[in-house]
Amino acid sequence: MNIDEIFDFTSFNIDREPHIVLDAGVCVECDSRGCTNSCPARCYTWNEEERKMTFVHDGCLECGTCYVVCQRKAFTRWRYPRGGFGVAYRMT
Repeated sequence: MNIDEIFDFTSFNIDREPHIVLDAGVCVECDSRGCTNSCPARCYTWNEEERKMTFVHDGCLECGTCYVVCQRKAFTRWRYPRGGFGVAYRMT
């Protein structure tokens, strides 16, 4: 099974309150922007023309990869979603 197939077995109960809050201003100074290449859900998008990072928490797989690879510690909050919200995996 590859990462794209996981979405076929995944559902989300999306909270209005994001569990991850990004200080996108910090991302402007980042050289690598590792989150854009490492997030399996592709939640991070860098727009070079506008020099702006966009993050969408709706499809987050809660794997923590972005937190680990962020060299600038650009998160003002990174936690798992509140109870009852977030991703639910159904592998059977």
